[in-house]
Amino acid sequence: MSRALQLGHFGLRTRNLSAAIEWYAKALNARVHFQNELAAFMSFDEEHHRFVLWDDGETGEKPEDARGVDHIGFGCGGPSDLADQYDRLKTLGIMPTLCVNHHFTSSIYYRDPDGNEVEITCDNKTTKADCIAFMKTPDMATAMQPPLFGEEFDPEEFLKLRNEGAPNDDLARIGL
Repeated sequence: MSRALQLGHFGLRTRNLSAAIEWYAKALNARVHFQNELAAFMSFDEEHHRFVLWDDGETGEKPEDARGVDHIGFGCGGPSDLADQYDRLKTLGIMPTLCVNHHFTSSIYYRDPDGNEVEITCDNKTTKADCIAFMKTPDMATAMQPPLFGEEFDPEEFLKLRNEGAPNDDLARIGL
């Protein structure tokens, strides 16, 4: 039997390759494994490339309401790790555009230099099975209403709670 498919990599067109490389290197702690004048192959783990950035000189603006990929999400270990990521990126001058507690996950959203939305997220439940079970409840249906699909939270309050030693269970309820 074949092994289940996994997300291998994604590609992003950019209008400024050097700015995109710098942003993703900082935001994701990513390394360039190959680069030329058109593209950079980067990874933040043992994979040879998780994403490719390229600038062919012909990339135009994309309407905000265009079809296609809306955002790209990257997971971290849990609520305390999410607070660490917020703090690390804030120190680098990368500030979020939105922070939302989706009940089963919490997410901090950023924009890269080309305006692509990048999400850093964590599970608020103890296990993946707990997340899936929550997704089958009426509470999930209630929470997943536009525009936020959850409740907005203040990242500074989140960081303060973590720094004061709040447990992950308390951090998982931020904004609710």
